[in-house]
Amino acid sequence: MSPTEGAPAPRPRRRPLSRRLGAVRALSYPDFRVLTASGIIAGATYAGENVALGWVVLEATDSPFMVGLAIGLRHTPRLLLGVPLGALADRFPRRPQLAIFGTALTVVALAIATLFWLDALELWALLALNVALGTGWTAVQALRQSMTYDIVGARDMVSGLAFMNLGQRLGAVLGGLSVGAVLAATDSATTYGVIVIAHIVTVIAALFIRAEGRSARIAQESVLRNLLDFIPELTRNGSLAMLVLLTAGVEVLGFSVLSLQPTIARDVLGLEADGLGLIQSVGAMGGAVTVVLLALAGGIRRRGVLFLAFLVVFGAGLMLLSQSETLAMVLTVMLVINAAMAVSDVLSQGLMQAVVPNQARGRAAGAWQMAIGFGPIGNVHAGALAAFAGVSVTLLANGGALFALALLAMLAVPRLRRL
Repeated sequence: MSPTEGAPAPRPRRRPLSRRLGAVRALSYPDFRVLTASGIIAGATYAGENVALGWVVLEATDSPFMVGLAIGLRHTPRLLLGVPLGALADRFPRRPQLAIFGTALTVVALAIATLFWLDALELWALLALNVALGTGWTAVQALRQSMTYDIVGARDMVSGLAFMNLGQRLGAVLGGLSVGAVLAATDSATTYGVIVIAHIVTVIAALFIRAEGRSARIAQESVLRNLLDFIPELTRNGSLAMLVLLTAGVEVLGFSVLSLQPTIARDVLGLEADGLGLIQSVGAMGGAVTVVLLALAGGIRRRGVLFLAFLVVFGAGLMLLSQSETLAMVLTVMLVINAAMAVSDVLSQGLMQAVVPNQARGRAAGAWQMAIGFGPIGNVHAGALAAFAGVSVTLLANGGALFALALLAMLAVPRLRRL
């Protein structure tokens, strides 16, 4: 009998973590799981604020233009402060900043709830306080993007950003439905009280992140020096500048559909606030499914081609939405549009992070915030055109322009297709 005869068969070697988990390696990091969990709550809070703001302003003014203006003002800090807040994220440890800005958001939301309860909130004050909320969200979102890279590293950047985006979209489903239902059943003060509680929970969840991340690198220069150094980066880095310009165009032409949703819900479909919440939540589901596929895909090659292809789908979806007159059709098209939004969000963020040096990733995240900060132009334009010519004409015009922009970029900018 040989020494090995009758011996138990050797156990198969465990595959390395990187091969066993494949595209979901990012979730093997405990800090990233915490960051994603807090992102779910943050997504619910952000979507809830959008529902509350859009409906309150529409009921107060009966004007699609004012809704577009209100949502546009909320996003203005991204354009003006995106890169400076990104420079701040590069200069100081990001974990404490996330808690600080989350606390600031809580305080502003509490002020809105209190003024509604006292019946003392004028429209101009609501708009001003939402600009403050937009400032806090600009900082928080830039921090979350750069912290995702910090924790999971370059290899799993796309999966990490996809999971983060997925968490926020799942939260948006919950936030849209919940806040819409609360607003329909109670009043604005109670609704913003619920939003305050959500902010508090988000801050508490973020406190459980323990480390800065293996890829974190804190710039040694001052915030002002970091900011000034990034300006030449934008001018000499053609890939970054191109992505900023294209993302800004998509924000103006495509994402402005969000400011038209209250008007679509009430004036086209004859729904109440809970109907608006349903439209936003179902659309968020389409984005969530798409982000799951992106996360599972892991390392994606030819990300630039995929980015441009979904922008074409985005434009076509807006044109189809312009002809939608039933709830079923609107929900179906919003699933497609939100899928295109999700791909645009994840890949534009990832591509900008990938084309800059490691020490400038916070500013790259800020540049992305700056690009989507052009959204107010689109929101005001969409609201004004909808008030003058109707929602259908607005959607058809914006969708056609976005479709043409995506095709032009695909044909005229081969460098983007190689990213």
